[in-house]
Amino acid sequence: MDVRGVFEILYSPVKAFKKIIEKPDFKGVLIILVLVMSFAVVEQYVIASKLLLLDPTPDNDEWTESTALWTSNVSLLIDGSDYKVGNYSVKSSVSNGTNIWMKITDIGPLDCSEDTGYKELFFWINWTHENGIPSSNATLRLFSVNESYFERSLTNFISNSSAEWSNSTLKIGPNQGWNPTNSPDWQSVTGLEFRLTWLTSANLTLKIDDLHFRRYNSLLERGVFSESVISILISIAIAFSMNWILWSGILLLVTKVFREEAGPWTMFFVIIGHVFIVTVVYTIASAALISMLSPLNVPTKTWPPTTEAEANAVNVVFEEKWYPNWPYRLYTALHFISFSGVTLYFPLLREVWTLVLCSIAIRILRGITWRKATSISIVAFIIRSILRFFFGV
Repeated sequence: MDVRGVFEILYSPVKAFKKIIEKPDFKGVLIILVLVMSFAVVEQYVIASKLLLLDPTPDNDEWTESTALWTSNVSLLIDGSDYKVGNYSVKSSVSNGTNIWMKITDIGPLDCSEDTGYKELFFWINWTHENGIPSSNATLRLFSVNESYFERSLTNFISNSSAEWSNSTLKIGPNQGWNPTNSPDWQSVTGLEFRLTWLTSANLTLKIDDLHFRRYNSLLERGVFSESVISILISIAIAFSMNWILWSGILLLVTKVFREEAGPWTMFFVIIGHVFIVTVVYTIASAALISMLSPLNVPTKTWPPTTEAEANAVNVVFEEKWYPNWPYRLYTALHFISFSGVTLYFPLLREVWTLVLCSIAIRILRGITWRKATSISIVAFIIRSILRFFFGV
């Protein structure tokens, strides 16, 4: 049995099973196992290339846990009673002023270029005006070499309500709406400044928290895929073998219950093993569908997500970014996916297809009626489903 022969089971199963019965051996089953393992690795490779994990700088909240790197036009403090992440926010207050600014320096140089650099800037911001009047002009500057900088308006990225926290994610890099002054360089960002201005004097406060630059790296770039190849191959081989043994064993027992001779058990196992060419098709389809999707930025630094909150956030991103695309909807129809883990649960479709091929195989092997062969396969399918439901095997 060669590769062409095992695929013949899909489009001409009666003819293919007759050939296997004439010359039974395990070569065809081994070919199917190799194909399943190969395309499973391809599928995981494609998934690893599509999932981009968060890579922030700093990796924790250290920039807003102290005032060490900050300067301001007024006094600076850390606020341990009003913050969003960590234990503190950085706070600046002015009495009877019209503007307030906070500047952080010596944080780079950071590469924010289009190809390899950071793509986003994230922060929480909170301003207070004693009369609750919104800022008339809010700007953010990203500093580069020789006091050059990029600047853009923050008016649409902060809250209109005094003393209310809001978070913003700004796209950074070339062609993202930043205005340059004195030829700054996106490959060398060294600091940034928040500046808010009002038309009349008042008591003002500005707070910043969880400030960090973001970029995203795929599981391939992080080496997650290469580290897991061996475990993927082992898990696929074990799953294939267990499914083969269980299906064959259950079918063999049910055949005897129906008072039919199954013949030599080795012959029986060989023929049922060829039925799992279905898994090859299934895996190829999964890999092809995932390859049609665009890369996805997921809001977690590790994979799989380690907390329920991260898992929920990842699910939201999948539903918003991938679900509107038909390849993803079809892919999810092929799989029941839990993104808080790595297990893929195969649905009814593949099992029913396997059941049909088992019916054909038993019919050809023993020469029994289609009705009895189908009955044997259905009973075996029910027993197999019960084992999977209660014992997860």
